[in-house]
Amino acid sequence: MAEQRPILVPLDGSKLAENALPDAAWLARITGAPIRFLHVLDTDVPENERGKAAETFRAYTKDVAAEHDLGETRCDVIAGSAADEILKESESASMIVIATRGRGGFRAMIVGSVADKVIRGARVPVLAEPGVEQPTVPVPGKAIVVGLDGSPEAEQGLVMARKLATASNVPIVLVRAFSLPPPAGIEFSYYPADLGATLEAAAKEYLQATAQPGEKYVLMQGDAATAVLEAADQHDAGLIVLTSTGKGLAKRIALGSTTDRVIHSTSRTVLVIPQV
Repeated sequence: MAEQRPILVPLDGSKLAENALPDAAWLARITGAPIRFLHVLDTDVPENERGKAAETFRAYTKDVAAEHDLGETRCDVIAGSAADEILKESESASMIVIATRGRGGFRAMIVGSVADKVIRGARVPVLAEPGVEQPTVPVPGKAIVVGLDGSPEAEQGLVMARKLATASNVPIVLVRAFSLPPPAGIEFSYYPADLGATLEAAAKEYLQATAQPGEKYVLMQGDAATAVLEAADQHDAGLIVLTSTGKGLAKRIALGSTTDRVIHSTSRTVLVIPQV
């Protein structure tokens, strides 16, 4: 049997970055995957000081692993560009769990820009913890909200969401938004009177066909990000699941307006599934 790929958890020694640990513990418990901690030293740390820094950080991760009941964990300390090294090491991981904010401690690594680059460049799922004081994970009473747009690509996120929901015994809520397309010019600014009703009916039909028994769905008029955020609040979501376009870090492109807006607007954990 092939060895199970680990869950990669980058840490910088800050308390806010540690908010990713409850998420990592939850995933490890329901998937059986081991935890691998990663700390990236700045390249300006002298060579003769890196050994001591690595030893200090490994001792730190043993303490936090015990605190969160993570069992046996692995810890690696390397030097380089934080985002680049995290993405490189994630090639052998099952997913990444990362706090989107974190400062202090071991020469602060996990700041917003690094987390954004990791989420955009990763070719494995990324669980983004917003760094709030009381992180939430899917537990009984905390639904998993899944954003859909009617495409097969977006449904990649639904596949994983269903696996996580089943393992955690939590409900699924599917979210779909619809809106009139913006007019391309004055000559195209007229819409049939029933266009809105037609779009709504098509979106509802899609949700009804996609939802499995016991799954709820939410249909809203407006932009997708607002629909996902409102549905997450209404259902007190423990997790939001979205699918992004996986274009790679080198292109430095946005995730897409919906995924990007949700990640930067919510205090809830977001799981981003890349299209690869």
